[in-house]
Amino acid sequence: MKRSVKYREQYAAALKKQTAILDACEAANRDRTAEEETAWLAAKAEMAKAKGKLDEALEIEAAELVAPAVSSTLANGEPPKLGPVKDRSEGDKRRGFASHVDFLMAAMDNSDATSRDQVNDERLRPLALVDKDDKKANGRLAFLLPEAFTPRSLQATVGSDEQGTYSDQYGGFAVPTTLLPGIRSIPTEADPTAGRTQPLPMATPSVDMLARVDKDHTTSVSGGFTVSRRAETGTIASSRAKMEKITMKANSLFGLAFETEELLDDSPISFAAIIASGFQSQFAAHMLKEKIRGTGAGEYQGVIGAPATITVLKESGQGVDSINSTNVIKMASRLWGLNDAIWIANHDTRPQLMVLSVAVGVAGSLIYTPSPTVGFPDMLLGRPIFYSEFASKLGDLGDLILGNWSQYLDGLYQPLRSAESVHVRFENHEKAFKFWLRNAGAPWWRSALTPNQSAVTLAPFVILEAR
Repeated sequence: MKRSVKYREQYAAALKKQTAILDACEAANRDRTAEEETAWLAAKAEMAKAKGKLDEALEIEAAELVAPAVSSTLANGEPPKLGPVKDRSEGDKRRGFASHVDFLMAAMDNSDATSRDQVNDERLRPLALVDKDDKKANGRLAFLLPEAFTPRSLQATVGSDEQGTYSDQYGGFAVPTTLLPGIRSIPTEADPTAGRTQPLPMATPSVDMLARVDKDHTTSVSGGFTVSRRAETGTIASSRAKMEKITMKANSLFGLAFETEELLDDSPISFAAIIASGFQSQFAAHMLKEKIRGTGAGEYQGVIGAPATITVLKESGQGVDSINSTNVIKMASRLWGLNDAIWIANHDTRPQLMVLSVAVGVAGSLIYTPSPTVGFPDMLLGRPIFYSEFASKLGDLGDLILGNWSQYLDGLYQPLRSAESVHVRFENHEKAFKFWLRNAGAPWWRSALTPNQSAVTLAPFVILEAR
């Protein structure tokens, strides 16, 4: 029994290695790396080796269990009373257990049993084995795992003599597999700002433009020009406008990957195309992230932290990680150009946003309207709302953003380009794939706007204070 327990443990350890690798790849939605592939194949070899040893050990143990009965037959000439013989491959593969958890609980309840007679679960009794030589077991029973809960690669039972796919060495290697074309991937989120920003063609890496300093409308909405009525022969008051210069400098954004020449030559899938497609998605996602969260230092200036962005304060006594209707209404009241604005929010804000309402008499009215048509966004306070993983998590500054993206400059100097080289790692027999573009982006407002008849400022981007 000691031998079978040893190799069964080796089975379990190897299976655990394989399962951990596969789970990690599935969670990350990627194929196995070269290191993981090597470890996976090594675990597979360990399982095959342990399986062969386990078969031998079980056969020896079965012979040892039958030997006393055979000796009795030789001594008195009467056949041994072994009871009815039942093929283990027939009948209930679950052995009466509802699930693997049910089996494990039963095994735990009988973990102190030292003989089959002490097993109080009739379903478990036929699966009990004992090995007096196994010192670690201390005389306690071991229980065979029912076939229904046994991994397919471990389903060779005692006395198996058939060729089958249950084990690679007994036939599994002969069954071919098919690699389907393409590769599964999670589509990147659409950029809700696409088509809404102000495009800025750049003929040089740095461009300048003029803007009126007209963010104080208390006396002039045109940066300083005024008009006045006068009586005949009266003096006309003169005025002038103040200007400022806006500078946009393009910065480079790069992507780099290597691929062995063997993989390029031997793989039925074009890994060069996979690399190109992957970087296209990554560039688009990275630029959306910078539009929201960029620092402005060598990259886009995001709306969070931009000079003119207004931060609406939370309500007195407002709960942690909460959003209420007053927050939303106040944000809309501070937005310049609300008719062209959109909301961007983190996905984890949706449960709270969808139930927001305002009091109407003794009843209430929802301010969130789910889209009645596929392909159209939901509406929050009459403006479209889009959910993005790049907005801050619920409760943090920037989990809910209201913006008029027509006031965001999106400059492009060089569009996305690519190049390949065999020289970078020539001695490694690898090819390099490089992707890059040069662009710039930022909200062009340098300060919020003071309206003519209100001291409450307005801005094209409004965010909610951390809660």
